[in-house]
Amino acid sequence: MSKGKILTLITILTLIVPTCTFAQDEGFESWTLPGEGASVLVVNPSDGSVWTFLHQTMNLVGLDGSDGTVIVDAPLTMRPSAMAFSPGGEYAFLTGEPPGDQIISHGVVQVIDPADGSVLGILDLEGAGNAIYVAEDGGIYVATGMQYAYQGTVYKISLNTDDEGGLMLEIDERAACGKIPWAIISYDGVLYVTDLELQWTEQPDGSMGDPYGSWVWAYDAITLDFIEKTWVGVNPSRLVETESGVLVACSGSKVGSEEWMEPALSLITGPGESEQVFIGTSGASDLDASPDGTWAVATLADWGPPAEGSAMAMYQNAVPESFPEAHRWVYTGNIALVEMTGEDVETTVNEIMPDDFVRAVAVSSDGTMIYALAEEPERIIVMPVEELTQ
Repeated sequence: MSKGKILTLITILTLIVPTCTFAQDEGFESWTLPGEGASVLVVNPSDGSVWTFLHQTMNLVGLDGSDGTVIVDAPLTMRPSAMAFSPGGEYAFLTGEPPGDQIISHGVVQVIDPADGSVLGILDLEGAGNAIYVAEDGGIYVATGMQYAYQGTVYKISLNTDDEGGLMLEIDERAACGKIPWAIISYDGVLYVTDLELQWTEQPDGSMGDPYGSWVWAYDAITLDFIEKTWVGVNPSRLVETESGVLVACSGSKVGSEEWMEPALSLITGPGESEQVFIGTSGASDLDASPDGTWAVATLADWGPPAEGSAMAMYQNAVPESFPEAHRWVYTGNIALVEMTGEDVETTVNEIMPDDFVRAVAVSSDGTMIYALAEEPERIIVMPVEELTQ
């Protein structure tokens, strides 16, 4: 399908964006993490425990989802980029790179025992492990890419037992994907893989204009046969399943050297078909959905100067001017609740921490709580959904 045809499929959804403001951590419980450098939050669907890996202190941490008690604190033997659980929660899976891989040329998948964080099995892959997803049927999908690669790879992997009864991971299928794959999900028999590589718009005179968006690649989830590409916003870094389709977190679209536009979210309703979802900001830095897929939550980011005197302003002031992009991208202390039911998508923006920023988000296994990863100090904010929707 040509880009012109794809753009005719993009529909702007109706936006309703009321804003609620909370004082920093007011009314919300917070849990301090035993380490530093957390970047993701993942919930075990079986017991509701909340997990993260911490890069600076190199430990894998699991917390009780009801009171924040640390139930696992285990050393990491790899540098993980992503984490997922089996549908029954009996296994966790990490993907990333070996700790000594400075070239970022190959990746690792580890099977983890959630009882104590021990490694039960390992598989080496070509290309750094960027994303992992476990389907309801137990199929494991991993996307990898190299630092200077011209092509990424998507793998379909199965978990089996060897002759001694030990666990082993085996590659069932593989296929080429985008240059910079960063998120992966299976939905309605289709496997979707994002590509962070920026695509440029073609002008009527044949020249290339400003960046406009990126592709999400679609495959048959069983055979990994390529189906089609779907046009979305810039930097599609997260994918979640909703009852309306696959929701994609993007960082917005650039229309000029200093001008950035929405959407921050794109909704894929099928291969090659996407709709823009506007949520009152130019970027969504992380995303998760409720277990029933009726709503999603996004952590928001923006392009522009942070509030004077805020923690983000102090951080940016410490970044050398030789890295100008770091002075544009601003994590915020806001989250957006996105209702996926009805004809229109309805969004409510909640200003949780005006002087801090939220890096990651996850929804509890029963859909009643939202966990947000905040900084300074590094902690998990626990937010009852009913308090955010009143």
